[in-house]
Amino acid sequence: MLGSMTVEWVILYFLYGQVFFVMGLVTGLQWRRHSRLELARALPWLTAFGIAHGLNEWGYIFVPLQTVSMPTNMATVVYLGHLMLLAVSFFFLFQFGVELPTPLFPKHRWLRDVPGAVLVLWLGALVLRAMWLQEPLDLILSIGDGWSRYFLCFPGAMLAAVGLYRQARRVREMGLPRIDRYLTGAAVAFAVYGLVGGLIVPTAPFLPASIINHDLLNQAIHVPAPVFRSLCGLAMAFFVTRSLTVFQAESDHRIAQIEQAHLLAADRERIGRELHDGTIQNIYAAGLGLEAAQHAIEGDPVQAQEQIQAVMATLNRTIQNIRTYIFDLYAEEQIVMLRGTLDDLVHELRLDAILDVDLQVCDLRCGKLTTAQTAHLIQIIREALSNIGQHAQATHATTSLHCEQGRMRLTITDDGIGMPATTTGPGAHQGRGISNMQARAALLQGEFAFESAPEQGTQITVLFPCGAEVGA
Repeated sequence: MLGSMTVEWVILYFLYGQVFFVMGLVTGLQWRRHSRLELARALPWLTAFGIAHGLNEWGYIFVPLQTVSMPTNMATVVYLGHLMLLAVSFFFLFQFGVELPTPLFPKHRWLRDVPGAVLVLWLGALVLRAMWLQEPLDLILSIGDGWSRYFLCFPGAMLAAVGLYRQARRVREMGLPRIDRYLTGAAVAFAVYGLVGGLIVPTAPFLPASIINHDLLNQAIHVPAPVFRSLCGLAMAFFVTRSLTVFQAESDHRIAQIEQAHLLAADRERIGRELHDGTIQNIYAAGLGLEAAQHAIEGDPVQAQEQIQAVMATLNRTIQNIRTYIFDLYAEEQIVMLRGTLDDLVHELRLDAILDVDLQVCDLRCGKLTTAQTAHLIQIIREALSNIGQHAQATHATTSLHCEQGRMRLTITDDGIGMPATTTGPGAHQGRGISNMQARAALLQGEFAFESAPEQGTQITVLFPCGAEVGA
């Protein structure tokens, strides 16, 4: 029933099945039940599709081997079971595609039952045709394969592409552009797979399978259809796997929101306490002084004048305290912005370079950063992490930022290949990255140190005073 298979075909089907099987396992392991994204609710169906379709492709290798010594009836059952596994895998894909855009149609929940109904109709039509026409098994398998691709694979892959594109737009609104691109790539891969895997089918005695089929593709470009499907499967596995980092990003975003809420609550309590214990008490005392001066203004004008002057001094001190307090709040806002930006930089590097980055930010309230200082500091860190991701070939990096006696210390280290001694001396750097960091450190009125050796990693240290004037 299945002709002799060459070593190349065995390798092709093995890799084809492995791509889908691994995709199913990875999506299952990274599934997040409590995510707010529609992708999380639909992901178990994609997991089932990947595993089932991978097993089906491996079946093209092992089923012919196992049925050689079987009785004809038992071998027929095995081949039909293999065909059923193919249809079930496409049913999972169809269900995945239906689940993704379902929120667009809240009044049409019945759409979720369409894939199951199509699978039942496919099976019923195939059984009736086999019983009515008594066709050979090879022909029944070709017809069943073609019908499953037309009515299950093609609509499922196209719906999945539409749903993933919608998820890409939503992720873009969340401020995750790289994950947005991965989801868009996954959408394109599913759409192409829908065309290659859903419309190009084995030759069968019905339209359009009798015209557009595997034989036509092979004659036209001399490349078998499974090769195209393997490439599509590889693209689907890559983009889907990288897209699943959206769940970690969503979790990080929730944690950051919770931390921010706690910080805001603590700040509100602290602001209320300090206003009550300091500012309001001073204003209340000034009011009492003015009331006493009002009573003394007729009997003892000199004493009234002294009391008014004391009240004016109290009010001036209060105004100065409020100004200082506002400046402190502004400095804290800069620190909050700095920490948020550092978290984003580290997360982007983890996604792009697959690099383990450890961020250590100690209490920064001892130092007050201006807007210009925050901007220069962020650019130094961005430049350093970018260099590590592109050139260091490192597996781990550490970014440390903390205050010490009114000075801010930034230390960035990695375990990469380092640099030869001939390129670490003054004026020896060929690129602009290190010189840019040196220039920014100088604008911060700080000190810059760069240490590196072959196979011993690199360390960058910047030490500058907090609140200092910053150059242009």
